Amino acid sequence: MPYLRAFLLVIALIGFYLLATPLQRLARRRGWRLAEKIPPFFARTVCFLLGLRVVFDGAALGPKPRMIVSNHVSWSDILVFASRETPCFVAKSEVADWPVFGAFARAQDTIFVKRDSRSDVARVNAAMAEKMRAGEDVLLYGEGTSSDGADVLAFKPSLFAAARDLLRLYPEVAAVTIQPAAIAYVASRGKKLDAEGRRVLAWFGDAELAPHIWTLLKHAPVDCRVRFGEALAYGAETDRKAIAAETEARVRRLAAALVA
Repeated sequence: MPYLRAFLLVIALIGFYLLATPLQRLARRRGWRLAEKIPPFFARTVCFLLGLRVVFDGAALGPKPRMIVSNHVSWSDILVFASRETPCFVAKSEVADWPVFGAFARAQDTIFVKRDSRSDVARVNAAMAEKMRAGEDVLLYGEGTSSDGADVLAFKPSLFAAARDLLRLYPEVAAVTIQPAAIAYVASRGKKLDAEGRRVLAWFGDAELAPHIWTLLKHAPVDCRVRFGEALAYGAETDRKAIAAETEARVRRLAAALVA
């Protein structure tokens, strides 16, 4: 079965690369509603072929402008969130060079960040602010990197500066919604995963993409859950470090509840 899934996945990715990627680029340029439909279809298709079974639950999302802040376990987190809606993602610059996935990320106008460049933070925050101002949700990973799924890493307050910049640039915006979210891969082949099992499915450190895709295929079906927490409001007087710490605490509780 993993070999069949792998074969179908390759065929689907080639099809998306040749057809959906240029169509998405054109749709975004022309402002077509189709641009909102293609990414979820792409994500749901790839999740299905990978054997990822995704469930969303928890609190209703807060009002826009909105920044969704989540923990980060794997490259496949992007597909999971994109299967529900079409947020603007913030991803490491290396993703732009990935086969197929990178091309689609560029077509979707993903914001790429150079993780080893502190000077790049201002540009990324400004881009995120403009996206939110335009009505798009921005999804970022508060840890700034992926983990082994055992715990939520410390959140980086600098990543929350996009909300501050939005309020500075557009005084008519009263507040930015900070929407906590947690993601966890909780079961494989119908059996609940323990900490070691979740670590096997996590993608972190210097792990390569292709072997991890094969790992997911071998463990399919894999149950993935996303839970949203109660939203916070980032206003003009909000302390960036304080709201980063509170968001981290909420995501940590959500993640613990998912794997409990």
